Amino acid sequence: MKNKSSDILLQESYLRSEKIIFIADIISGILLLLFLYTSLSKLTHYETFKAALHSSPLLKPVAGLIAWLLPVTEIVIAIMLFLPVTREKGLKASFITISLFTLYLLYMITFTPHLPCNCGGVLKSLTWPQHIFFNLFFILLALTGILLYKKNRNRQSEPPP
Repeated sequence: MKNKSSDILLQESYLRSEKIIFIADIISGILLLLFLYTSLSKLTHYETFKAALHSSPLLKPVAGLIAWLLPVTEIVIAIMLFLPVTREKGLKASFITISLFTLYLLYMITFTPHLPCNCGGVLKSLTWPQHIFFNLFFILLALTGILLYKKNRNRQSEPPP
């Protein structure tokens, strides 16, 4: 005969796990929208984006390569975030990509008097320090998603609604 209290505890644990995975899926969806938006913005204004990269002293030697590689990478990350089987890897890729971009911004603020900007939409109105804080928020969001998935590895996330 099964113990009723152990069944209730298992059910509560399952529901808690479901809620945690749901939160991690929401985080993935937010990051997916961010990466889709930024990649489409770069592709829509490709020549402007490429020119901004060429005006960056740090990226000038590889500007042509980055101009097409970065939007493609962002689209791949968005796809990874969309698919349940690659979602955790997508969060890790998000974390790394946004962290690298934030390090680039910190370098530019520190060593470059004239900062080229190719931000689109709402991001264009941000100052460079505000952009860094914006990125730090998304870095923390990605890290939170990674930790939530690790904590509940036995549960599978669902496709986005």
